[in-house]
Amino acid sequence: MTRTSELRNLILKAKHAYYYSAEPIMSDVEYDAIEDELRLLAPNDPVLAIVGAPVSADSILTKARHSIPMGSQNKVNSESEFRTWCERQAVGALNASLKGDGASAAAYYTDGRLFQAISRGDGAIGEDITANALRFKGLPGWVETAEGPFTGAVRFEVILTLEDWTLIDPARSKNPRNAGAGIMGRKNGHQSDLLTIFAFDLDEIRNGASVAFRTEGEKLKRLAELGFNVIAHEHCVDVDAAVAYFRRIGQSRESLPFWIDGVVMKIDDIAQQMVLGVTSGRPKGQMAWKFDCSGAESVVERVLVSGGHTGALIPTAQFRPVEIGGTTVSNASLANYDEIARLDVAIGDSVWVIKANDIIPKIIRVTQRPVGRIPILPPDVCPFCLGDVGRRPTHDGSAGVIVECRNPECPKKSSGKIKRWIASLDILGIGNSVLDAMFETFELEDAADLYTLRERQAELADLIINTEKAISLGEKRAFRILDGIDATRNLTLSQFLGSLGLDHLGKRRVHLMMQAAQGQLNTLEDWRCGKLRDLTVAEAAGVPNIGGQIQDGIDAMASVIDKLLAAGVTILPPENDIPYSEDIPIKTVCISGKLPSGKKKSDYADPLHAVGYKLVDEVSKSLDYLVLADPDSTSTKAEKARKLDIAVISEAALVQLIAKGPDTSPTRFRQVNG
Repeated sequence: MTRTSELRNLILKAKHAYYYSAEPIMSDVEYDAIEDELRLLAPNDPVLAIVGAPVSADSILTKARHSIPMGSQNKVNSESEFRTWCERQAVGALNASLKGDGASAAAYYTDGRLFQAISRGDGAIGEDITANALRFKGLPGWVETAEGPFTGAVRFEVILTLEDWTLIDPARSKNPRNAGAGIMGRKNGHQSDLLTIFAFDLDEIRNGASVAFRTEGEKLKRLAELGFNVIAHEHCVDVDAAVAYFRRIGQSRESLPFWIDGVVMKIDDIAQQMVLGVTSGRPKGQMAWKFDCSGAESVVERVLVSGGHTGALIPTAQFRPVEIGGTTVSNASLANYDEIARLDVAIGDSVWVIKANDIIPKIIRVTQRPVGRIPILPPDVCPFCLGDVGRRPTHDGSAGVIVECRNPECPKKSSGKIKRWIASLDILGIGNSVLDAMFETFELEDAADLYTLRERQAELADLIINTEKAISLGEKRAFRILDGIDATRNLTLSQFLGSLGLDHLGKRRVHLMMQAAQGQLNTLEDWRCGKLRDLTVAEAAGVPNIGGQIQDGIDAMASVIDKLLAAGVTILPPENDIPYSEDIPIKTVCISGKLPSGKKKSDYADPLHAVGYKLVDEVSKSLDYLVLADPDSTSTKAEKARKLDIAVISEAALVQLIAKGPDTSPTRFRQVNG
């Protein structure tokens, strides 16, 4: 990199930090000095003419299309699979590089200047991250060599190194991949300067055409010449050398400065790669050889069964706590009793536990079966109500793998269905502790009982929600909860039926069935009169195989439906029904404490909902914003939010958030049931 190019790069990054992040990376004196030096070297340099930030902050996270699609690679998990691939492709020399465990992206340059950086997305369309990328370590804002300014595309992995991970998360409560991806997608760019890029691919344009590099090694060498931080790699003369490299990296991966999850193997001869071509977007001349997931051995001590609103009985293994990937785990879902039989796992067995995708604990095999091991058998009766159990039928009527409670009055089903009703209709204020206290005090049987609580407002206010500290709900919270319940007394048919917690029937499916049936399912009576057992109607509604099951579910809820109607819940005409997208972008906001304006948090519920935000009561990892009177507060909620990497903002910032209008950036999605 020439001195002129180096100065341009420093100026671009300094300007961007000054205007975009309000976190200057140098003093005014230092900035003036480098600008003066560039002016002496190149008085008419285009960078000197830039006024303000080099990239608009408004561009962050807008949709952007890659000029060259970013495909994926095929994967292998064993030496035999790798050697088979090598033999099939007649592999000679290979270029082996670390497979960084981060987020992929591409940077596009024109005449030396970085004009856009885009996250991988689906490979064709990603999100514009230029405003943050200008602050990434190892990614120059200006690229020029002796041949002139660079034009082309560079692909790279965005990594949060272990050193920088410790800076933002001393307790290492998350993994660096997720933490880094979260930083990369922040709208305010906070901590983007802690991310490092590792470049691994290049498409350089000279004289209007792509440069034809002979080998992968040449390409990586050119990336380094251009000033990019290049991923660690090695030239392997043959397959045996590549296998030796993989083994060496596997043995030393714990000492690397960042997480990796494998080694990328590319045929070094690019012409041979071109001849082999691409299948389903995956190049045949490249292969990702992934490591086994990190794991540990433990002993199964017991199995607990959890139940939900559908009646499914899910076995969960509890084992001696072990540390995997920096976190302590002590339980893992066993999915179903067929999986238990497949693993042949029993209480007392030693098992190998991994984190599937480095996140979800999973038992993958039994390592020792001692004498006296206790078999894990499907329950003969429901552990919650002692009712009959059976295998849930599949679409074709055969017995499935899920064991379920057959008792429609099972209290676990009731509590689950009430929780489903509350969550589906966004009734605020009723968290698990509040709902558990309600069950105990008011003996709630179903969702309809929620609509009888107004007459017991005083009892609700006195409800003890924390027995250890003798904390009661209080009048204000009780009033807000009752207002939230009353706000759901007028519902569309899709809201009503889709919130009952029935198998196969969420709000979106109700709406789609209503549309498809063309007037045959427009009223509640249409759904209750048995029409869906008529194959003609079920086919018209798009559910030929499960119409009868949906009808059975509705019929089983007859008494609850009647109670809801008797409690004053009304169904709006069909023209009021709204479509429900399969992927609705939902961002969440929690407002805590007294606000400077004197407004209640309920005053913000409708304005937030209008622009795509949901008001919630708890600080959890799914929260996007915590609103406090003092964003610098050291309260328990504030500290928890910061630990979870959640933005803590003021009421003024909240007002600005609402004023900006609908936010459709896909940072988090809610999967709508059905």
